Amino acid sequence: KKCLFVIATAAPDFEFSQIDMPALSSTMKEGKVVSWLKAEGDPISAGEAIMVVESDKADMDVEAFEDGFLAAIITGEGDSGAVGAPVALIAAEEGDIPALQAYAATLSGAPAPAAAAPAAPAAAAPKAAAPK
Repeated sequence: KKCLFVIATAAPDFEFSQIDMPALSSTMKEGKVVSWLKAEGDPISAGEAIMVVESDKADMDVEAFEDGFLAAIITGEGDSGAVGAPVALIAAEEGDIPALQAYAATLSGAPAPAAAAPAAPAAAAPKAAAPK
């Protein structure tokens, strides 16, 4: 039941931020990344458009909220994500990009399993018991 805490402790121990799928309308439940306007490794500035998201109503540019480097794209072009799900990670320092890319790999697919998280430990327990 506390899986989120395990994931949180696996986060790198340096400054970075996470970009979540924004709610572009009051009825939006998920969004589709139409295109990334920046590539992994690119420097970004607060207020700069970094991706285009398709909502239930329109396509809109999404801006970065802070300066840094687009370290890892979690939700690729053409992929959809629930509102609030992580779509990218921003590194404060360029040298932190490789570590954030490794961390992003642990987040890929995290939004979907999050709903099944209570079932995951139960499924893991019998597997752990079976080899013993």
